[in-house]
Amino acid sequence: MRVGIISVFSDYHRRGRHHRGFLQPQIGPLIAALLPPDARCEVINDTWTDPDWTRDYDLLFLSCLHSDFDRTRQISHYWRRRGAKTVLGGPMATLYPELCQPFFDVVVCGDPETTVPRIFDDFSRNALRPRYRSRATPRHAPPTPRFELLAAQQVATQSMEVTRGCPFSCRFCTLTGVGTRFLTRDLDDVCRDLCASALAARRSWSPLKRRFAAFYDNNLGGSLPYLKAFCAAIEPFGLWWASCVTFNVICHEELVATMSRSGCRYLFVGLESFNEETLEAMSKRQNVVRKVREAIDRCHRHGILVASGLMLSPGNDTLAYIESIPQRLAECGLVMPSYVAFETPFPGTPHFNDLVRSGHPKLLANALLQDFNGYTLVTEPRHMSATEFVDAYKRLHRRVYCIGRASWKAAMDGFSLLRGGSIFSPLAAMYESLFDWQPLPAHRTFITGTELPYPESRSVPLADADFDSEAQRAAIMNPWRVSDPRGEVLPMWKKTEATQPSPIELNRPSKVDAALSLTIR
Repeated sequence: MRVGIISVFSDYHRRGRHHRGFLQPQIGPLIAALLPPDARCEVINDTWTDPDWTRDYDLLFLSCLHSDFDRTRQISHYWRRRGAKTVLGGPMATLYPELCQPFFDVVVCGDPETTVPRIFDDFSRNALRPRYRSRATPRHAPPTPRFELLAAQQVATQSMEVTRGCPFSCRFCTLTGVGTRFLTRDLDDVCRDLCASALAARRSWSPLKRRFAAFYDNNLGGSLPYLKAFCAAIEPFGLWWASCVTFNVICHEELVATMSRSGCRYLFVGLESFNEETLEAMSKRQNVVRKVREAIDRCHRHGILVASGLMLSPGNDTLAYIESIPQRLAECGLVMPSYVAFETPFPGTPHFNDLVRSGHPKLLANALLQDFNGYTLVTEPRHMSATEFVDAYKRLHRRVYCIGRASWKAAMDGFSLLRGGSIFSPLAAMYESLFDWQPLPAHRTFITGTELPYPESRSVPLADADFDSEAQRAAIMNPWRVSDPRGEVLPMWKKTEATQPSPIELNRPSKVDAALSLTIR
């Protein structure tokens, strides 16, 4: 049986390019591991490469974010017309299963561990059901992901998920929308998987792939005691490693030192904003603006490079605040963030539901679902017009992302990190500062409803014969809207089922752990 597993991607910068950076989807190897050994699995990260349209699949698993859903519908239709059964998972499937259902044979609400085996068994018996929900099970060891299937589509072959979810409830986050939870795995299983990923990495000529590991957790520090135990468990591997944590983690001197000793060399931390009002509206209570400089300096002393992104809030940020960001970046030591994006009300999140209830901030007219990606403005700014807000964003981008500032950051971070005794971190800082940014595309307006179509919107090779009617063609090919011409949220987005995913493990942090996770010293 031939099984395809595609993580769908549309370039949110509208350049029509793949994203062959460190950040790659990891769900494919896990789904493959949940299938029988004799299933012939092919994993495609659409971020890295296009699907091979000549392939024939019996069963096709698809996952996507909100902004990729238009392309995902087209991919599903393409292979359904060629005999495959298609399965959709991810936040759109979990939050809006009733909207997704007509375009896929199966919609999955929740996690794959208890759903994928059932789907495969039912498919083998020709008894597929239209919807599957994850369910609670006794604590168990998930299978080792099939790392070899994705090794050629990864910068870091040794990549995996250690924990799942986040204990915080940021209102803009899709994790909060699907249900706040934080799950951990047995550390023996983590070490087992690291050994397996090391075998895959040894086939590479690259010293980086053999020595470097990336843990693609939403928040590896969701439980501070677990993070300490994790560091002790992986230290003997002698790896350099990177992950994502929340700001409270890097406020602990002892914990940062422990992470450094275990090989941590790179952390992505969600700072989001220097505006206290914006952080409060986001429910980003773990962030303390006045401690940012101290926290970054602490990490640098221990040889850990800190990266972070910023979001501009249409509902809170003023022109004066946006103009002050370059100076604030310099003062806190970050200098250049990994990105500057727009705070976006992803459908199904608390932020979106607040907007539906209150009407503020209002969506822009004819807001497209594909533009809910953080890099296109979809909400009406409170303190200025949409055009003025975007102009301020462009000026900020030009001031922050320039060769002079990049050289300054590379030199400053490199010198600071070398004092921490690390060689990997200064090299990573140099690469990120000098090579991992690009000017804004000149053709873009950055306002939903006024942009050129995404290059990917017509790249699936569907022919006239693939459609039974013009109505079906429109349903598959036309981009979905979230608002009407007045900016009102369309009714289809206002009603969702209660689709909280069930935890697949009972290894939750205790109340004591949860309290420690929130502590900022």
